[in-house]
Amino acid sequence: MLHRLFKNEFYSYLECMKILALTRKQVFYIIPSVFIILVLVQLVLLNNAYTGKEKDFNDRLFYVVRSFNQEVVKDFIDPLPTDSSTIVFAQTFLAKRIDSVFKTNDIPADFVYAVTKNKNLPGWAIQPNDSLSWSSDTRYNEGLSTTRLRLGPFGAAGEYNFFVKIFLPSKPAYLWLSLLPLVLILTLTLLILLFCFMAMLAIIKKQATIAEIKNDFVNNMTHELKTPLFTISIASKMLAEQPGIKENNKYISYVQSIQQETDRLTKLVDKVLQTSSLERKQLQLDKKEIDLHAAIRSAVDNLELIRQEQKATIELYLEADQHMIYADETHIQSVIYSLADNAFKYSNGPAHITISSRNVDNGIIVWIADKGIGFDAATKQQVFERFFRAHTGNLHDVKGYGIGLSYVKSIIEAHGGTISVESKPGKGSEFIIILPCTPHAK
Repeated sequence: MLHRLFKNEFYSYLECMKILALTRKQVFYIIPSVFIILVLVQLVLLNNAYTGKEKDFNDRLFYVVRSFNQEVVKDFIDPLPTDSSTIVFAQTFLAKRIDSVFKTNDIPADFVYAVTKNKNLPGWAIQPNDSLSWSSDTRYNEGLSTTRLRLGPFGAAGEYNFFVKIFLPSKPAYLWLSLLPLVLILTLTLLILLFCFMAMLAIIKKQATIAEIKNDFVNNMTHELKTPLFTISIASKMLAEQPGIKENNKYISYVQSIQQETDRLTKLVDKVLQTSSLERKQLQLDKKEIDLHAAIRSAVDNLELIRQEQKATIELYLEADQHMIYADETHIQSVIYSLADNAFKYSNGPAHITISSRNVDNGIIVWIADKGIGFDAATKQQVFERFFRAHTGNLHDVKGYGIGLSYVKSIIEAHGGTISVESKPGKGSEFIIILPCTPHAK
């Protein structure tokens, strides 16, 4: 009953942790970054739309003005000899005609205009910039000076060439008004995205709080369970030594069952504590110079009973010349034990395991291969993720919590190494571990 309650609670903890595959800090960086990127994309789209709209409008505007200019120059034969005559001409004749043409062609009619002139030089001479003689609104003199939109010349036969320049101060507002539907759609989209991101952050924050509570609960519970488990283990051993128990095979089987389940629950508690420590980066490694080959042989020796029970074979090809590493011997043995134990679990028949070693650069590479059921490429991408369990086909009796390979990867990386896997369904799997050797290793 105790084991079942612990198991149910532990699975609830796993489900909560799956939701938080990324740390809260990572998520709080990623979500605002994604939102900022989306805002920038929207601004780029809006700028491109405005640029395209402006180009189309300018093309239409210059075409209208150029056509109108040809008509005016053709109809107005007499040259304009002075500034004042040109100004009167612009005020009395051109202003009304320009207003009429703009309204006819759906161009904003609130334009300003100015009279400019330059010297009438021979065709080969460089023409000077126009000088501003008069403007209808001095507030826009800068725009009138720079605009290329002009009519004329009206004084070709005299000393000066006179022009009438036109400037549209309301053009940006007109263009933005034409883009108003797009602006509203983009703004609404951003507001919806902002709402979604804020809701997502709130959910993640809530889930993170729940996960922390769950994590604290599991840690406290596992610590509390160690004392009664130790007491049950000692009591079962003392009970097994009682004369009345020794003489009764039925009682002996009961005691053995208690001891086995106690040992299994103890290992589970230890595994949860180790996983939690790794997750919080609180695991203290007792690193020292050790012989990796000796650690492999020790782990294999610990598997001897399982090997005999399953009639499996384990072959060692430890060929590395340099095999001294700086590591925590207990955890390195646990890594080898876990990988070999997985090979026992995920085999259709008696397992066949080979463990090989060889030196590479300044490190040692270890292969742990089996001829088990293997797994596909999709599983390979997730096999080292915490709480992930691969589908085992017809092997329904394989038990586990999906933390073994995650633990293995964390331990190897904590030692400055790497681990990878190659596998094919029905062909088996091969785990490749690379660890750095000590500088003076021999």
